[in-house]
Amino acid sequence: MPVPRERGQGMGRDGGSARTAARPERGAGSVTGPALRGVAGVLVAIGVLVLAGRLMLFPFDGFRYAAGLAGTTGTFTAAQCHTVPSGYGSRRDCTGTFVPARGGAVDHVVRVTATRVHVGGSMTMRRRSDGGYAQPGLSNAALGLAGVFGIGSLAALALLVLCVLPRRVRLEPGVPIRSNPRPWGTLLPLLGWSFAVLAGTTVLCFVAAILVALGQAIF
Repeated sequence: MPVPRERGQGMGRDGGSARTAARPERGAGSVTGPALRGVAGVLVAIGVLVLAGRLMLFPFDGFRYAAGLAGTTGTFTAAQCHTVPSGYGSRRDCTGTFVPARGGAVDHVVRVTATRVHVGGSMTMRRRSDGGYAQPGLSNAALGLAGVFGIGSLAALALLVLCVLPRRVRLEPGVPIRSNPRPWGTLLPLLGWSFAVLAGTTVLCFVAAILVALGQAIF
């Protein structure tokens, strides 16, 4: 005589297997939300560094010519000068001839803007690689450095903001910044000091450029 099965005995095993199979398994390689945010943050940080590096090339190029580190040095002699309106004031533009100091092609059609030279006067200039001309001097060199350090300070500030965004970062009174989990506990002080130093250097270079320009205008 067959032994009657308990109700739901077979169904219980099958049903349990079905429920187990239907349960989604978490793969070891699944990407979670925090991981995605971390990857996005790294990509944004790389983009900030690349953009800052590209932008720094422009003021650094001007600094090289102003400091006499690049270009062909020579003498510009003004043949004609005229005053043109510029903002709330005016500036003097001159055209003339550029003669390289160590020989080379003489340029008879050179236009220099915002210069203090008069007709018949001469001044030291540097011919750039693109065919333009730059006036060397301490004031222009300081302005170039101010641009370089200014862009660097903005990049440091942007990276500092990125490091503050994660939820695990705590910025509270009485809580040391270095107590935050890695890498934020190390990056936050480093970026904070970098921003302060770069911003301060930018202001110093800009003030130096203004003082030198005023001194040249007076004396």
